[in-house]
Amino acid sequence: MGKMTGIWLDSEKAYVITLVNGTQAIEEIESPIETRVRIEGEKKQYSRVGGMFVNPQKKKTKRHEQQLKKYYDMIINKIKDSDAIYIFGPSNTPKRFYKELLQDKQLASKLVGFETEGKMTRNQMIAKVKNVYAEKLTA
Repeated sequence: MGKMTGIWLDSEKAYVITLVNGTQAIEEIESPIETRVRIEGEKKQYSRVGGMFVNPQKKKTKRHEQQLKKYYDMIINKIKDSDAIYIFGPSNTPKRFYKELLQDKQLASKLVGFETEGKMTRNQMIAKVKNVYAEKLTA
C-alpha cells in the first residue's frame, strides 16, 4: 500500500496523519465552522419583516451546511492522492464526513474504515493510524 492516511476530526479541527514508506506526517486543518452563528439583530426565534415572519434558524442551518462543505473540501484536498483512508473522531462530524466520501466513487474505493473515538493526543492519533494499517496489511 502506498500513501496511507488517517483523519481525526471534530467540528473545530482535523488532523491528517499520513504514512508513506515508513515516514509519518501530521497536519492540522482549522475548521471554518462557527460554533455559534449569530445573525445581526437576532433576538427571538422569529423575526418580523414587514408582514412576513422569518425564521432565522433556516438561515443559520444553511450557513452551517455551507461551512461544513467548505471544511470537508479543505480536508479532501489534502487526502485526494491517498491510497487508503481511515476516518475517526468524536461526535457526528467524522460520521458525516465518511458519508460524504462515500458519495465520491474515487474516494469511496479508498476508504478502509470509520470509528468513533474521543479526544486524543497527536501521538495517540499517529499510533492509532499505524495500528489500523498494520492490522490491514497483516490481515
